[in-house]
Amino acid sequence: MSSLPPLECLRFFEVAARHGSFARAADELRVTPAAVAYRIRVLETHLGHALFDRAGRGVTLNMRGKACLGDVQRILTDIRDALGRYDASTQRRHLRVVAVESIAERWLMEKIEAFNAARPEIAIELETDHLGVDPSQPDFDAWITYDVGTRAPSPELTLREPLFQDTLMPVCSPALLERRGRPRTPAALNDWPLLYHLGFPSDWTQWFAAQGFPPPDLSHASGFRLCSMVLHATLQNMGAAVGRPKTIEPELRDGTLVPLFAHQNDVRTTCYLMTTAEARRKPEVQAFRDWMVEGVPVRA
Repeated sequence: MSSLPPLECLRFFEVAARHGSFARAADELRVTPAAVAYRIRVLETHLGHALFDRAGRGVTLNMRGKACLGDVQRILTDIRDALGRYDASTQRRHLRVVAVESIAERWLMEKIEAFNAARPEIAIELETDHLGVDPSQPDFDAWITYDVGTRAPSPELTLREPLFQDTLMPVCSPALLERRGRPRTPAALNDWPLLYHLGFPSDWTQWFAAQGFPPPDLSHASGFRLCSMVLHATLQNMGAAVGRPKTIEPELRDGTLVPLFAHQNDVRTTCYLMTTAEARRKPEVQAFRDWMVEGVPVRA
């Protein structure tokens, strides 16, 4: 047999065999019984033998038809499965996001959980990075990072939208504050054990400068690569750290971390969502942008 029968003949045969009736098959397929009968005849002619026994106005699968039905059903299932793997309407779209680690762990995960519930057809891959935005990397669709500073985005970053503003705030555990007493001025912190994030070593310097004091000596301070490590060390009374209220909000709320100063000159920092013009054309990137920007208002 050098040629194949029309695919629709197999589909019509499967429906007619399943119902045991050309009329009921026609109802399911939304065609006339004559159209069903015609395609069955085409298939039977192609195979060289009948698949149904016809008696009056009724039809019954014969032995060959019963044997053929299982194979046809398997073939149709395989075809549907194969086409489904290439059907854009059924494929999950993948969104690749890179975020500053502290934002990813302490703020973004909750947002992604809500986004995933609202848009389950979009699968998110989240990476963390301390180096900020690099549009030359094609591996990512969007970046979430604090002020770019000297790493200014290139002109190809056409989307640069603020998500929220935050400040730098020295904090410690209540036990450490009670043991050492509240510092009167920032200069008093030079005698404290200080903690810092290796990805943001200038946080202490920026905060001291905003208060009008020279930078502290961090040569004896303890540095950690992950924000979870800095947080753990601070909660375990190992020292004072610079935190951002947005990422330590639960600890400030329950009192396990406390600010060292009631009043300070704020060092404001902005968290941005950034993406390239090419990535922005992807529906999943646009959906993520709309969710993040419209759902997270910037604080004044």
